[in-house]
Amino acid sequence: MQHCLLLSWCLLAGMLVPAAGQSARPSPDYDAIAQRMAGALKLRRGERVLMRFDPGCFAGVIAPLERRIRAARGLVSPPLPAADPLTGRLLQRADVYIWLPLGQAGRQLSEAEYGSLVRWLDQGGARRELHFHWAEGTRQTDGLPDAHTPGLDALYANALDIDYAALNAAMDRAIGVLRLGTVRILTPAGTDFMFRIGERPFNKQNGDVSPERARAARVRVDREIELPAGALRVAPVEDSAAGQIVLPQARFGGTVARNVVFQIDNGRITRVKAESGLAAVEAELAAGGEAARRFREFALGFNPKLAVRAGDRLVPYYGYGAGVVRLSLGDNEELGGNVRGDFVRWFFFTDASVHVDFRYLVRGGTLVIEQLQP
Repeated sequence: MQHCLLLSWCLLAGMLVPAAGQSARPSPDYDAIAQRMAGALKLRRGERVLMRFDPGCFAGVIAPLERRIRAARGLVSPPLPAADPLTGRLLQRADVYIWLPLGQAGRQLSEAEYGSLVRWLDQGGARRELHFHWAEGTRQTDGLPDAHTPGLDALYANALDIDYAALNAAMDRAIGVLRLGTVRILTPAGTDFMFRIGERPFNKQNGDVSPERARAARVRVDREIELPAGALRVAPVEDSAAGQIVLPQARFGGTVARNVVFQIDNGRITRVKAESGLAAVEAELAAGGEAARRFREFALGFNPKLAVRAGDRLVPYYGYGAGVVRLSLGDNEELGGNVRGDFVRWFFFTDASVHVDFRYLVRGGTLVIEQLQP
């Protein structure tokens, strides 16, 4: 599953251990982060919170977060170390699950553990999960991980402090436009791709982890909220997706493929071309099964503080930054779509234009629907 493939914050941080004489990597402001997380939860009296953590990574957030949970009259279950299994029995005693970054000494969820989490979320009610993957979201434009730097720690922490009401309002304006007709995405490299949203539900990653939000959830990811916030997500009507997606450069296995072109009709890849690395691209699609050849999702970033620098292949936090377009292949059950299979692959576009009958949401990578101010 896609969650099991995420790299950990501390594993990447371990690549950046300072040499003798250099200053140590500064710690994030855990108290400020805990304040933002607790505020987003909007806990009701008596709600029980379960946290999964790694003692060697991001553990500094636990004590201030527990204090704030208790101040809100919430109940804190004993934190679950990364080495201990996440069972359905543990989850049944929780109303809120917080997934903190895990380090090299820990591990990500196994398939069985993730299955328990999915079944718990799908029971509905006020059950909800707060993701806080942090550096695991540092990606290249090809969707695969990139090394996380201390500067990105500060960027991500700063991206928690935005105008959430304005963020939500901008998403609502975008939804109104996206439902009007055929969405068209163009890039300078040659992407020219179209689809319709129809009545498919949108997922707003707007930082709201309240019980009211969970009770109103239409799809699973409405109960899986990420911080930093900022992505608007949807699974378009599959058979409406058509055109071509062009990747100037992307890693497939150990190969860097160049000028990859996915030609798509009725939501399915019908032809793949590449200037180089075609065999590696085809091998990944073959290994991924039918889902790997199916269009999955459209996402658009809105967070004004997760900026992508011009010409940079590094995309902060899963493309949640304002104007970033994310297109993906694979299973879209969690979004309310019809594609099933054990495959997900993201691709990010930082220079795209997006319009619906020439009503522009993005021009050349710049969000133009009353862009939020940092």
